[in-house]
Amino acid sequence: MGKIFTVTMPDIGEGVVEGEVIEWLKQPNDLLLQDEPVVVVMTDKATVELPAPYPGKLAKQYYKPGQMAKKDLPLYDIETASTEEIAPPLPPQTAKPTPQSPKPPPISTSSHKTLSTPPVRKLAKDLGIDINQMTGSGPEGRVTESDLLSPTSTSSADHTEPLIGIRALMAKRMAESKANIPHFSYFEQFDATRLVQLRHSFKETASTQNISVTFMPFIIKALSLCITKYPIINSSLTSDKSSILYHHAHNIGIAITTPKGLIVPVLKNVQVMNLQTLILAYEDLKQKATSNSLQNSDMKDGTITISNFGVLGGGGLWATPIINFPEVAILGVGRIHKELTIRNNEVTPRDVLNLSWSFDHRIIDGDLASAVSHYLCGLLQNPASLL
Repeated sequence: MGKIFTVTMPDIGEGVVEGEVIEWLKQPNDLLLQDEPVVVVMTDKATVELPAPYPGKLAKQYYKPGQMAKKDLPLYDIETASTEEIAPPLPPQTAKPTPQSPKPPPISTSSHKTLSTPPVRKLAKDLGIDINQMTGSGPEGRVTESDLLSPTSTSSADHTEPLIGIRALMAKRMAESKANIPHFSYFEQFDATRLVQLRHSFKETASTQNISVTFMPFIIKALSLCITKYPIINSSLTSDKSSILYHHAHNIGIAITTPKGLIVPVLKNVQVMNLQTLILAYEDLKQKATSNSLQNSDMKDGTITISNFGVLGGGGLWATPIINFPEVAILGVGRIHKELTIRNNEVTPRDVLNLSWSFDHRIIDGDLASAVSHYLCGLLQNPASLL
């Protein structure tokens, strides 16, 4: 038997003292290569994959998915092939805690594991079935897809699923927002025909450079101009709720759906960007989000948020978005669609877009909300002002 080394929860930075274990990429007895990702940990700032500091075999996991791993406490054990002492990596991760240090509860060491293929295990997870509690109809009790889809497996019995990861963090933040902010919503529709034409002209030029151009950069630019005219929508209440803090930087959070859930990375200092720069910056942020390569700095200091729910599924028309606490406003963007409108006493089809706002009623009243929304619609309806 080789030597056992304990890897502790590292210092992820930004004052983070704990992180939620989201997923183990390696299981006990799996071989590890140096710098190979072992576990996914999520903090309030970012989701990161933590690599093995040196090669060996995963001997023990100290946390289950959904549990909070504390900084500098054991995260997992590596069994190395050599009994020689291995110098700890920098920053140190291998020091064992003193006997007085509290240890998180270890994972059960039960070795029972039902035979099945990876696709079958994924299907079981999607169906909410604990495959390790089943005996399949295949050779040596192997569970097959038909076993999972049988009436006994997919019965209507209730089951529980742990709320972990981004879903748990989102639940916490949404509850915090609704508990602290008196929301009210405001809706408005505008003629987006010229916006569609402008985006098409940008799209044709950008396609030669392999750059994707969506409607979002135009909406982000318009929102920044709207903030310049109505800076109160880019504010927040101070912690003692006695003053309004106006934010100079237009740091606009963009709600983006990723394989790991909904996240809100932030485009910083939009007020200094022209439209061309903004198109590139937005595309870069979106690529980093979908490839799980965001940095801690990409996830903080937002001052107002845009949620483009129009791209989800079939695309919605209206919504009542929840404000990203402690901000005071959020803009929900529907999908662009055709509607018959009357122009010069003639019925004609036009592209239209619906905007759904939510505001903090302590800061923004109905009259101001109407003025803000009408101004933004005017910018987007005549988008030459964005150039």
